[in-house]
Amino acid sequence: MQFSLNDEQVMLQSLVQRLVTEQYAPGKRAAYRATATGYSAGNWAQMAELGVLAAPFSPEQGGLAGGLVEIMVLMEALGRGQVVEPVLEQVVTPGRLISYAQRADLEAPWLHRLMSGEAHVAVAHFEQAAGFELDDVRTLARSAASGVRLDGEKTVVLGCGGAEVFIVSARTPGSAGADGIGFHFVDRDAPGLKITPFRIADGSVAARLRLEDVPVRETLKVNFDGFLRAVDDSRIAACAEMLGIMSTLFEATLDHVRTRKQFGVPLGSFQVIQHRLADLYVLLEQSRSQLYRAALSGEQGRAQPAAVAGMKSYVSAAALEMGEQCIHLHGGMGITDELMIGHGHKRLLVLAAMFGDADHSLQRFARFAH
Repeated sequence: MQFSLNDEQVMLQSLVQRLVTEQYAPGKRAAYRATATGYSAGNWAQMAELGVLAAPFSPEQGGLAGGLVEIMVLMEALGRGQVVEPVLEQVVTPGRLISYAQRADLEAPWLHRLMSGEAHVAVAHFEQAAGFELDDVRTLARSAASGVRLDGEKTVVLGCGGAEVFIVSARTPGSAGADGIGFHFVDRDAPGLKITPFRIADGSVAARLRLEDVPVRETLKVNFDGFLRAVDDSRIAACAEMLGIMSTLFEATLDHVRTRKQFGVPLGSFQVIQHRLADLYVLLEQSRSQLYRAALSGEQGRAQPAAVAGMKSYVSAAALEMGEQCIHLHGGMGITDELMIGHGHKRLLVLAAMFGDADHSLQRFARFAH
């Protein structure tokens, strides 16, 4: 299959590359990560102004494109630049979920706020007992005279840096499986909500939420199938970001073995090193093929779940192998803060586990095959 980007997609790619060149001079990334939110508010505002945050949404929604290919192009470019701003966590995942809502009066204002950079929204779904099973939700949504109230706990909520609103999944008491699971907007300062922030492997800010009789701001009218579709879109985005990081790590390692000398000759002159780099190149290109296959697999803008599961399994495993091998080929300095190799690998650890690691995704793929 031949695949190439159109002019608009090339422009989006170039836009992100220019942003990285201008804003990610050596040392800047560490300074951005050291902030309380884990990223730069100035960069976020610039992304919104340039239209980067509007790329995941269709023109009908006020965005630029909205297709899976555009999301793929955007996230790969962000991955190549190892950008720390949480576009995946605060724009793609909540934005795609809101896009599949069945209330236009609620959808349009929220999407506008996301695209303008005004709103910072994080999706709170995963719980301790659930693992990666998306329909295992034990947080409860009770109807009360004052409205819907939530009780429960969300253990790892990604993209919490600066988030002022959470989309919290909860089920109606007495329901089972996917039936009865709803999604509710909750303000960060809502009474009864306890937020415990912490840093994860890549240095970004996540949080644990404890909800005790927490009032709901409004309910997002989206069925569970819409949520699954938003998660698959996010898996494609995560794999695209992984591909961008893998490309950067591979190119840096290739340059390193060409210039680093051992026994008076470049490391790259040793056949065993050449074989390892050839294997890494195969991992990189096969990951690209899996990503393209998943992004282009669907009809009417929806990727086939089996293709997404296969992609996530392969790319997650390949990305971790790429990170480990590139660190090994750099030696001890591969994990120092001075080089981007270690930073890239830490982000790969997070993305590889997001919405299901390689083993879980392989199990999902096997279920679809049967």
